[in-house]
Amino acid sequence: MKNDKILSIQSRLAYGYVGNNVAELAIQLHGLDVISLPTVLLATHTGHKPIYGRATDKASFDELIKGIEAIHVLDTTACVVTGYIGTDDILGSTLDFVRRIKKQYPDKLYICDPVMGDFDQGMYVPETVAGKIQSELIPLCDVLTPNQFELEHMLGKKIRSIEEVTALVAHSPAFSDKTFIITGCLLEDTPEGIIESLVVRNGKIDRIHSRRIAVTVTGAGDLYTAILASQLARGKDMLAAVQKAADTLSSCFEDLASKGLTEMNAACILKYLKP
Repeated sequence: MKNDKILSIQSRLAYGYVGNNVAELAIQLHGLDVISLPTVLLATHTGHKPIYGRATDKASFDELIKGIEAIHVLDTTACVVTGYIGTDDILGSTLDFVRRIKKQYPDKLYICDPVMGDFDQGMYVPETVAGKIQSELIPLCDVLTPNQFELEHMLGKKIRSIEEVTALVAHSPAFSDKTFIITGCLLEDTPEGIIESLVVRNGKIDRIHSRRIAVTVTGAGDLYTAILASQLARGKDMLAAVQKAADTLSSCFEDLASKGLTEMNAACILKYLKP
């Protein structure tokens, strides 16, 4: 049976390239289909104020899940990805759904992007949601893709060196059996003009370098995780998949910066995402 789909649970916008809006395009450009479940329905990303739209109501979200389970489409799903989840009730439904998937398909890869916040904007989600993501959702995943801010928040300590990353993860039992891809890392010895992705697994850390571009783009983490998931679904090894995700983002950022843009767009993604 061909596993040619990715289940993606994250935000949905009327306009813009954040959450499933950007994830779907990236996944489809890899020749894969998307099962898309919206955790929120917003006009634009939250960098635009005021914010219009709201979280998906639990009854509707649960109905969508029921409909997907009814057609047995999960049988041909390569992996599951979760991203932004901003409310306790949608997180609860997601937890139940992922638990059922992992019980029925224990070998199916689950990639959790624990979207909580970043250095520029602080926390995106309430502390109650962040706490439940850490205590209940993350234990279910195989691969975790926090940015540096999110990892520091979960571990309760600043990270400035590879030695600190190794020690902190090793002494955090909930994380010890996970593969970590820590995105957007700037450590004390990170070379000038470089931004790092750290791949932490089995007590070993691989450092993946990509060009650091001086532009802040909302939805970058969503695109990164979608590329990573798609590359893995297509049979690429972990380090090659991480390098592809990191390099694609650097190229997109460079292109946007050269045009004075700070919003992702389809032309940019189509130009640089060549699976």
